[in-house]
Amino acid sequence: MIPFSGLHSARHRPPTFARPFIFKALGLTLLALVGLSGVFYYTYLGIQRDMDLITTRQKNVFDEFYLRAKILKAENITSYLAYQRSLNSPVQRARNTQNSNYLYDYDLRSKYRSADVPLEYPAANILNTFRYALSYPEVLNIYTIWSDYRLIGMVTDNKVRPARLTPIKVDLMTLPAWYHYFGCASFAPGSPFCSNDEAFVSEIEIDSFSLRNTIVMYFPFTLQSGRDGYKYGLLGIDIAVDEAFRDVLHPFDTINPTRTKISFKPTESCQRGLFCLSKPFMRTKAGQVLYLKWSYSWLDFVKLTLHSLAFKVYLILLLLTMIIGKQLYQHLLAQAYSDQLTRLPRRDMLNLARLHEHDYLMLLDIDDFKSINDIYGHNAGDQALTAFARHLETNTRKIDTAIRWGGEEFILLFKGIADDGMMIHSAGRLLDRPLLIPELPIPITFSAGVIRIRDYLTVTEAVQLADELLYHVKRHGKHNIACYEGKTIRLIRPLPDDAGA
Repeated sequence: MIPFSGLHSARHRPPTFARPFIFKALGLTLLALVGLSGVFYYTYLGIQRDMDLITTRQKNVFDEFYLRAKILKAENITSYLAYQRSLNSPVQRARNTQNSNYLYDYDLRSKYRSADVPLEYPAANILNTFRYALSYPEVLNIYTIWSDYRLIGMVTDNKVRPARLTPIKVDLMTLPAWYHYFGCASFAPGSPFCSNDEAFVSEIEIDSFSLRNTIVMYFPFTLQSGRDGYKYGLLGIDIAVDEAFRDVLHPFDTINPTRTKISFKPTESCQRGLFCLSKPFMRTKAGQVLYLKWSYSWLDFVKLTLHSLAFKVYLILLLLTMIIGKQLYQHLLAQAYSDQLTRLPRRDMLNLARLHEHDYLMLLDIDDFKSINDIYGHNAGDQALTAFARHLETNTRKIDTAIRWGGEEFILLFKGIADDGMMIHSAGRLLDRPLLIPELPIPITFSAGVIRIRDYLTVTEAVQLADELLYHVKRHGKHNIACYEGKTIRLIRPLPDDAGA
């Protein structure tokens, strides 16, 4: 029996039903964060894979323009310009002719343009190889720099050339490519160049004509002419970076890197608030390595992650994990709160919230259980407890709950019962169905007390009230169920000598 002193003890205990919920929420949050971290890491690896694929598909620009430059002859430019001068007509005659290329000539000392000549045929056929090279959208300008300080070249757009060059140093030795081929002490007319490199590639610079980022490929040449003597110089091809490297600088149709660039510098500082990736992907003829660099702001990286397949898979897996995890959690919770012998929930699971989900509480006690243990042994006692637990589950509804309260005591919680009459009918079925097991020669009987659950009752108070009714049954013949009828106690099965108790 339950002592009366415990009647009010549970009223001031902190509710324990919130603890599993808190642990479950923390577990799901931790799982979600770990999974999201995995998605971010997978997105980062995906960017690296994309860089590998995109750079693999990128053709070597320097190899392509090396082949094109091989068919260009610097003397063809001077020959055509000399032809125009021989016509005794002004050579400074720019026209707005459409679909035409223009030849220009600057004096590097004075910086002024001395010729602006549209190509005219059939004489211009001598420059067909230059026209072919200029037909590629990534080529901005083709020009020659001569040892007599002349800059002669061709462009497709007459509007991009100024009348006067921006101030530059007159000494050609300050030009890295010039010094690379002609800056050594052993270089002289007719002698080998200072370097065997077939092409010199400049740093990425802004072209003074088009004001676009360019890479310049320089090729050395020599020219032996009878009247003008020995001349030498550089053939330069201005390559527009945004056109030549479009596939790696704007690789995606949707979310592109925050910043993209190419550089000959292997390492560069990454700006604050960005994370940067760098990959070597191209070599020049001289062995220089060109690096592709992508930078992402954290906002763009998050956007990319949210649009990724990995994030969609993560959401699906998270949803499945929550569904399966909920079922597994409930299963484990049931196992944790189950009595090992009877497989019924233990008394731990009965809290205030669960109590108030039901309408009636019944406290049951197996009659003469001590005698069963003493006479037939503890194994028979265990079999009696197990059989009684199954008896309760079999003779109650699925929405009702049976609990092993302790020892030979059990609790039944009834839900969806509107009044005392329905409760008496449900309780009577337990009395009318005898319980026999092979280990015992006589049926197993029980005594019980049942109360209606009120909102103001705590678990301890409700059990105490039912226990008082149970004690009343024990004093009046056992194998019966007692309940309140008003302020009096009623036995569901009347005693032969006392019709109302």
